[in-house]
This record gives sequence, C-alpha cells and structure tokens, in this order.
Amino acid sequence: MFQFTNKRHLKFILLTFGFFLGIPVSGFSDIGQLSVYSKLENGVVYVEVETVIHAPHELIWATLTDYNRLAEYIPGMNSSRLLRYDGQIAVVEQHGVSELFFFKIPVDVVVKSIERKPYHIDIELVSGNFDHLSGGYHLVSLGEYHWKLSWTGYLDPSLPIPNFIAQSFIRKNIRNQFRGIMSEIQKQMDKRLDGYEKR
Repeated sequence: MFQFTNKRHLKFILLTFGFFLGIPVSGFSDIGQLSVYSKLENGVVYVEVETVIHAPHELIWATLTDYNRLAEYIPGMNSSRLLRYDGQIAVVEQHGVSELFFFKIPVDVVVKSIERKPYHIDIELVSGNFDHLSGGYHLVSLGEYHWKLSWTGYLDPSLPIPNFIAQSFIRKNIRNQFRGIMSEIQKQMDKRLDGYEKR
C-alpha cells in the first residue's frame, strides 16, 4: 500500500490520475439499474445514488439494518459489528478497504444508524478516519413490492490525497455497496421463491 504522506508517492498519484482533471466532477452514470451522481462541495464529496428494487419493504429494511452481516454481502467491508442500540439508534463499528486501481484506502469508522422506520435511515459519524461522514438511506414506494432506494450524503476521508481522487474512491465504494445490497435482496427473494415452490 502506498504511503500517501510521502511527497514522491503523492506526485506519482497526481501524474497517474491527471486525466481525471479533464473529466467533469459531477454527472450521472448508469451502472445497470444503478445511477450515481457526485460532486465536490468545499472540499467535501457529495454523493447521490439510487436504484429500483422489486421486493417487500420488510426484506429491504432488514437487509439495510442487518449490521452484523453487512460484511457478508458488501464488497470491501471486512467487518461490521453492532455495538449497541440506544432506542432507535444503532451504534455500529465497521472496517474495510476501498480500492481504486492499485491504491487502497482503509475505512475504519464507528457510526450511528438512526432508524426512522419505515422510510429513512440516517447515518452519522461517531469516530474514525473521516473528517466528515453524514447521509442516509431513503425508501420511496413506487407500487406494491416496487421501491426506489437512494442514499445521499457528504464524505471527507481523513487522508492527504487530492479531492478528485477521493471522489473516485467514494463513487466506487458507494456503487459497490449498493450492488452488494441489491444482490443480497435478490438472493433472499430467490430463497423465498424456492421455498414457496417446494410447498
């Protein structure tokens, strides 16, 4: 792993990723059924991501709040542990690694997951290697078993790297997180269907 505090390595990063400077820092990109939007605001990365999921609400909610199992289906997350519940607030410790090309950024945080059932889960940073992390999941009903799931938030990793590189890491991390959630929901739906057909 590169030591980003080393000036030679930082210069190498800037040269390697220089082509990003010619790309707009904001814009939508479709990833299958997933759209991701990001931009820089005063040195902080703002991200919006959304997708449409065909599943019961209780299954989607259970997948988002299954804190002790998140690492099983979210790429890059090595561990996720529910520390405690304070009313509707879950305090969760998470560790992982975000990768982009041959660079790796550790993610080590404790967050508050504020469950405002049935449609919102707010995320706030308690501690970790982010200068700022806030956001939340939002569910909007589009019909029976038909939901729009989105996440919006602001993230600022505590790392001495250029913002445009941090933005690329964050976009990839959020995109993979949603793909993992979608895959797990589909997996659980398939299990339910198999169980129903065997009756």
